[in-house]
Amino acid sequence: MQRSWRQDADKLTFIVCRAITTGTEDGVPSQTELQTESDSPATMVGDINLFLRIDDGEEGDSPPQIVGEVELMIAEKVNQRRGFGRAALLMFMRYIVQNQGAILDEFVGGGDVDVETVRKLRTGVKTAGSSEGLTFECLSVKIGQANLRSLALFEGLGFERVSAEANFFGEFELRKTDLSLGGVDAALEGAKVRGFIALPYERTE
Repeated sequence: MQRSWRQDADKLTFIVCRAITTGTEDGVPSQTELQTESDSPATMVGDINLFLRIDDGEEGDSPPQIVGEVELMIAEKVNQRRGFGRAALLMFMRYIVQNQGAILDEFVGGGDVDVETVRKLRTGVKTAGSSEGLTFECLSVKIGQANLRSLALFEGLGFERVSAEANFFGEFELRKTDLSLGGVDAALEGAKVRGFIALPYERTE
């Protein structure tokens, strides 16, 4: 299953761990490689996932768009309401926005999206005159109507409810369409999430 998480083109799974204790240079972490204890079970607090799907309308007759559905889970109550969820969501969003071209190229080239849909997606990019390649139409999340904390978290980061009433399953769908890098960086600064580096994950298992 772990291998599937790493190889499937239609989803991303990040494990949320406590911050690495390390020195800094001008506010930026100076560590350059993961240590054995950096992602040990003792440091893990939850996970965050992105599931990619094609949205072509209820009748299937609308131009296809790529939607990324987010799921966030901070497992134990002792780790909830401590800012882990907000920090993880913001960093995840930044990774997605910064790398969306590569993520979406892998998605449409992974064999699960039919050739005609891929053609329409790429034709849509050319028609719009974009030089950035494929992009997300939006990020989406579904939250139970009683989960007020999660609703507040996502709404506080610019996600908006699709409808005023919960659906048949008692869930609200929220979407965020402003996926600019500048907007995400401003939200990071507002949440006081400062100074980060991307470290390569080189373990095979």
